[in-house]
Amino acid sequence: MIEIKRVVDYQIAKECDDLLTKLIQSERRFDKNIKPSFMVDNYYKDKIDKDILFLAYKDDIPVGFIYGYIKYKKGELAYKNVIYIDALYVLDEYRNMGIAKKLINKFYDYCYENNIDIVEIAVFKDNVEALNLYKKLGYEITEYKMKKEL
Repeated sequence: MIEIKRVVDYQIAKECDDLLTKLIQSERRFDKNIKPSFMVDNYYKDKIDKDILFLAYKDDIPVGFIYGYIKYKKGELAYKNVIYIDALYVLDEYRNMGIAKKLINKFYDYCYENNIDIVEIAVFKDNVEALNLYKKLGYEITEYKMKKEL
């Protein structure tokens, strides 16, 4: 059984740090600048009080997470409230079980409850698996991010 819980505890946030390390390491195939030895430590502990972090469990084992933050609040700069999904990850061995979709739906529940109008996410252009997931969920490409090595 899959269970999705909001992270409000520092110790549980550490489990998300471990999953974020795995996410970043998995992204090395798209960004060769990421060091193989990079590890996340205490990244989420300061974020759980103000941002949105959900952890997915399968049989009490943490298997995935989603993290986001408010990017724009309706007001002087923006017409609508915008939230940014900064990270979404499910361990390889638990993929294709609907966990990412459950995490996203839980995230959307938060958005509806908090009057969020727009959800944004960035994806590596070669990450076909993620692009297909987000397109299936109704996301559209709205901008391109570019870089140049010097």
